[in-house]
Amino acid sequence: MSCSADVRIVPNIESCPYDAIIGVSTLHKWKVQLDFISKTTVIDGLSHPMKTKDAYRDHNHLMNVYNEALEPHATKQETERAVRILDAKYEPADLPKVVEENCQHLSEEQRTALLHLLQKHDKLFQGKL
Repeated sequence: MSCSADVRIVPNIESCPYDAIIGVSTLHKWKVQLDFISKTTVIDGLSHPMKTKDAYRDHNHLMNVYNEALEPHATKQETERAVRILDAKYEPADLPKVVEENCQHLSEEQRTALLHLLQKHDKLFQGKL
């Protein structure tokens, strides 16, 4: 089965010791560095321990690894950011406390006006997405 021009998934044949064959152009595109001394593979700046030849016998797992490698770094960062946002603990804001602790640079009159404005839109601060 062919994944792209220079990546081949090798059928499970006893005589072939490889799970996949990845061409030099793909390795270059993925910014892969192979370090056989420390037995690590660096892909897009992230270090991974090298696996044994049997580590990717599961075809689905191998395809997941391949697809992850194709995902741009910026997309991975945004996905991680979204997960952090969705996993965060949200609580209602104590608006008087927030204004008091964070707005000392404002006059008392300005803090009162700001608090009134924030309380007018308190639905935005109930700790819900």
